[in-house]
Amino acid sequence: MMIITSTFSKGLIIFLVYYLTIISILTSNEAAKRENVITERFITITGPTPQDLLAQDNDKEFEEKLVDGEFLTDQQIDLIMGSIQLGIKHEIERRPPNPELNSLPDDFKVISKMTFDNWRDTNNNIQYPDFSFSTYAPLTFHYFRRLFGINPKDYVASFCNSPLNELANPGASKSLFYLTPDDKLIMKTVQQTEDECLLRLLPSYTTYLTDNRESLLPKFSGFYNFQSKSIDNKFVSMNNLLPSNIKMHQKFDLKGSTLGRKASDSEKKKNSPTFKDLDFNCELHPEGIFLKQDTRLALLKAIEKDCKILKDFNIMDYSILIGVHYIDRALKTVDKTLQKNDDLKAAAKRWDRLMTDSVGEKSIQVEAWPVSDENDASLSGSIPAMSVNGEKLLLFVGIIDILQTFRTTKSLEHSLKSFKLKITPGVTETANSFSVQRPEFYASRFLKYMTNSVFKSMLSPQELQKLSEQQVGIPLSSKRGCTNIASNSHKLFN
Repeated sequence: MMIITSTFSKGLIIFLVYYLTIISILTSNEAAKRENVITERFITITGPTPQDLLAQDNDKEFEEKLVDGEFLTDQQIDLIMGSIQLGIKHEIERRPPNPELNSLPDDFKVISKMTFDNWRDTNNNIQYPDFSFSTYAPLTFHYFRRLFGINPKDYVASFCNSPLNELANPGASKSLFYLTPDDKLIMKTVQQTEDECLLRLLPSYTTYLTDNRESLLPKFSGFYNFQSKSIDNKFVSMNNLLPSNIKMHQKFDLKGSTLGRKASDSEKKKNSPTFKDLDFNCELHPEGIFLKQDTRLALLKAIEKDCKILKDFNIMDYSILIGVHYIDRALKTVDKTLQKNDDLKAAAKRWDRLMTDSVGEKSIQVEAWPVSDENDASLSGSIPAMSVNGEKLLLFVGIIDILQTFRTTKSLEHSLKSFKLKITPGVTETANSFSVQRPEFYASRFLKYMTNSVFKSMLSPQELQKLSEQQVGIPLSSKRGCTNIASNSHKLFN
């Protein structure tokens, strides 16, 4: 007994040392991230840098004020964003509209850099800070824009004619998002590990998107780096999945995991909250969303192919973003501040056409423009569906957050969560329910979840009505153990 106890004690001590070491590493990483965020978001255009300010006063209250942005005025934000727009404009306009793409394989490692010194906009009386602007793989992204049907002049007009609008982040990343005024494109900031992943991915990503136009992966259209004084900010431009001219009644960020995958109370109070897996499974769509058989099979095939290439590049922790527009609900309650009657009628016509015609996912995704009577380009790629209650839905679907590889920190995160799961009393979930998994398992679980829980085969009106009636009055605890899962999530993450 003494030997057993001694062995156990030594093992416990070794584990605690290992555990505390990991915590120390992760804490230092978080501190480094925080410092980078301060530098990135809160640099002043003139005067002292954030490091100088912090050196003057190390008081915690002072640092919190700085992080809250009190040292970055609206004018300074406008100057930074204006500088980025200026860089994009000059980068696109200084190149021929139809460059030769024969040297595309050699372009993946090219960085084109411009320097702007003492630049002034005389028309608007704006003095920009000195900055440099770099474009990664310029020919490659020109090829992508051509592939996605984006004209260079339209690209410049989208990004550079008016100020960009900041968006709430629909995913789990810490990135900042900006939307172009015409609603077509998004700019997203990327971290160092993400930009490294994108550059490694480019050659295969180029071939894959060329051969798979129906892909749900982000359609990257530019990769840039802005530097001014101590600010060093990389960002990508990509397609906007969720148009704002028609109302998104629901938004979902789904991974196929359960623990911790529930929207917080504060998130639910937002005007346009982003719900997660448990919200989808247990409350809003416990029976899934119903699609025509040919559309469903083609959609799942596209997801399967996308998961395969992500797995091959050791990528995991991605999500599928689903925006849900309720056709009849929108027609009954028109919100004039968000959409016009013409937009709603166009959405309804698209639903009717695609539900009547035999249209596969490939045809839906690759159509460049809608048919004339729908008269709304923002609807292109949207998918018709129905709820269990027989409500007409228009879905906007895409895979997001694809630049996370299974690195050492992700492996440590999985190990720590697994240990916490084992030592938490009353938790019956396994480590397979975590979001962070090895890419092979993650892809398999992701596809299984989309197939079995999210996208279901269309039922007849009578079958939908029967299924809907069966759901009435069913307590939450009866729905796939939702109460237990939610309780376990609370124990582990609170």
